[in-house]
Amino acid sequence: MRAALILLLLAALALAVPLAPLAAPAAFEFPADGFAPGWRRSGPVETYVPSALYNVIDGGAELFLEMGFVDLRIQKYEGAGAEIAVEAYCMENAAAALGIYLLKCGRETPVPGIDGRNSGDRFQYALLKNNYFVFINNFSGREDLLPVMTALGQRIIAAIPAGEAVRELDILPQADQVPGSGLLLRGPYSLQAVYTLGDGDVLQLNGRIFAAAAVYQDEEGASHTLIAAAYDDNAMAASVFASLRRGLDPYHKVLETGDGFFVFQDFRDLFGQAEVRGRNIEIRVKLARRPPRHAK
Repeated sequence: MRAALILLLLAALALAVPLAPLAAPAAFEFPADGFAPGWRRSGPVETYVPSALYNVIDGGAELFLEMGFVDLRIQKYEGAGAEIAVEAYCMENAAAALGIYLLKCGRETPVPGIDGRNSGDRFQYALLKNNYFVFINNFSGREDLLPVMTALGQRIIAAIPAGEAVRELDILPQADQVPGSGLLLRGPYSLQAVYTLGDGDVLQLNGRIFAAAAVYQDEEGASHTLIAAAYDDNAMAASVFASLRRGLDPYHKVLETGDGFFVFQDFRDLFGQAEVRGRNIEIRVKLARRPPRHAK
């Protein structure tokens, strides 16, 4: 009887304490008919949840899901004998949206007339704001539709609420970094865009931890890529580092190993060096020359 009363009391206390609401991703409304003369919406908004993303993206859904995909909304517009489709990918947060944007847009070519970060040509614009990554698709490629695409892009950027600044790239040093080369990684699919370290989620990012990568160039013109990740604590970083050493791709030959570091050579005869520093792991790859003898 006493145990039952205690359980009832605990249940009552749980009900009495309000739960903090989960932060919902920012949302926006698509531009209405007439955003440009003669243009209107063609059909209703199509919405796709994570389990349906494979039906929309052929072979690329895994990357979106790994980065933190919430939902996809598609609105099509018609006018001037053509169709333009807007694909709005809602991501978990602004860092997830930036990660997809950097991986998808490649070298940025900003479009005149659109505020905010964007890149595009006459076939497709890519837009980034807060937790949204947006494609504006001009399937015909007609250049006379560029003003329509720009009007759409400006309306969409204005409709998305502003978000917090993304700091996940700050783990990378700025000195000698090649501008525009920074990327965010959150698992094996995004890591593959940079380098093959081993099978599966070898850095144990688990779609939760963001790693960052960028290209660096020295005064002599030699370049390499740095991958850096910050873990919850020193113990976790040490565990991941040990697992990385054991799971390193067999095509990489380990040349030197020591306390908290190892040096390797890949199948292209380029060099790499991995080291753990507190809660951070740093991996330099695509080095033309073998790193000097390690000094912690």
